Amino acid sequence: MSSDSARFGSPTQRLRVVGTSLGLGVAGFLVGIVVTLLLFSLLGGLGVRVQENIIVLYGVQIIGLQGVGLMATSLFYFQVRDRFSLVRIGRPSLRDVGLMLGGTLGIFLLFAAISVVYSFVGVQTPTTPIVEDGLQTPVLALYLIPLTYLLVGPGEELLFRGAIQGLLGEAYPSGLAVVIASAIFAIAHAGNVIGAPLEQAVPYFLILFVLSLVLGALYEVSDNLLVPIFVHGTYNAVTFLQLYLRGTGVV
Repeated sequence: MSSDSARFGSPTQRLRVVGTSLGLGVAGFLVGIVVTLLLFSLLGGLGVRVQENIIVLYGVQIIGLQGVGLMATSLFYFQVRDRFSLVRIGRPSLRDVGLMLGGTLGIFLLFAAISVVYSFVGVQTPTTPIVEDGLQTPVLALYLIPLTYLLVGPGEELLFRGAIQGLLGEAYPSGLAVVIASAIFAIAHAGNVIGAPLEQAVPYFLILFVLSLVLGALYEVSDNLLVPIFVHGTYNAVTFLQLYLRGTGVV
């Protein structure tokens, strides 16, 4: 028996883990969509015109998708399979704080470099709906900042790092587990670029993949889910702040 088989299981078992991980990602978004539609229906019955208020619309979508869908799917899986041990989380140490700050700075430096390369070779990424809506209604971006810390970061990291990367880490070396989880993370955001040309969609997925690689690496190094949650939330928050400044004509 090879050392890999002894440690991680047979190839069939490892492929089954990939399938379970993909299933968790799909299930999380499907549950989120169903919850979001139910919230729309409930609020509509109460006389709230969700579709006519962009701030309420995004708030409901984030609550339904990341706040309930991704979190509930992860917690349900942990409960049913008795796998709460997959999630590594605890009070941040001084080292964790350093990783949070260094990881956040590193992500922005990395994406600045990617932007320079994209600009140099003439690569464009698609304008996502949230950017279009943020430019038309800049105050939306300000409402999204607290939501990204409270729901988006925690919801996505609990599923993609805590559950999916945790499962993959039992079947593959940690580096490969991070890569596979990052690919699933990028694919899960395909809805943001529906209809975009392939030459724009691929660079967009690459950015998401690289972002997830950094978050996954930070989780492995820190052994604390709060580290990628903070970095993810801060990255989004700064991005939304930049969107607000652009929308208001400040920059």
